[in-house]
Amino acid sequence: MTWLLHLATRIGDWLAAPFGDHAAWALVVFSILFAAGALLLFKVSTRQRQLAAARGRLIGRLYEAALYQTSLAVILRVQAGVLRANLRYLAFALPAVAALVLPLLLVIPQLETRLGRRPLEVGETALVTATVADPAAVARLELEDSPGARVEAGPVRDRAGSTVTWRVRAVEAGAHDLKLMGAEAPLRLPVPVAVPGLPAVSSARHRAFWPRLLHDPASEPLRTEAVSRVSLSLPERHLAVAGVPMHWLVAFSLIAIVAGLLLRAPLGVEL
Repeated sequence: MTWLLHLATRIGDWLAAPFGDHAAWALVVFSILFAAGALLLFKVSTRQRQLAAARGRLIGRLYEAALYQTSLAVILRVQAGVLRANLRYLAFALPAVAALVLPLLLVIPQLETRLGRRPLEVGETALVTATVADPAAVARLELEDSPGARVEAGPVRDRAGSTVTWRVRAVEAGAHDLKLMGAEAPLRLPVPVAVPGLPAVSSARHRAFWPRLLHDPASEPLRTEAVSRVSLSLPERHLAVAGVPMHWLVAFSLIAIVAGLLLRAPLGVEL
């Protein structure tokens, strides 16, 4: 599945390139595109006529529940009808919900790597932490400098937690690599410094697939048994949409919902 993550990253690079450093504009456009794509996927993965009929039946049952409250028997009968109508509607909508899982798993982590965190600036510091599978390997690990990122403190070894931590300082703009020595082979850790645009920056390399998929889709897998994870504490990217500071995921959700409601009729989608 690594090829799928690489493909998603390349597509993300292509889509982000026109926006340069304008993260807020990229967020707005990505949210609208995702809303349109989700609507079309919902349309092709559901039986639209049956869904519309089920929705109409559910709305009718809800009106009935509001109007007929004359006795307990009537209320129970009406509530049972509401429950049946709701389950019928959900049965028609569930295929679309299932179809949206994979796009969400690919899109949300890609946006996090570009909009949730940013490269280091020259002069900033970050922590590099290696987590090892064997506590005995803690003493062997060393981190080598690169021309653009200098190790200035550490290692701090936690044998109980099986981790080793260093502090590094960004000294030169560019895409640099630190080397972690002491495993079966040297491990490369990318350190982006003042990289322009909206690059997909990785905060860690993982040995397992699912952490890569959910958190660092642009990273390469760790092919070693000694180290399970190597992380870099990249700073958070701060965004303001229409002058209002907010987390990118909140803004993405709000814009996508509004765009979906506005695009539903032009795209002819029954929800």
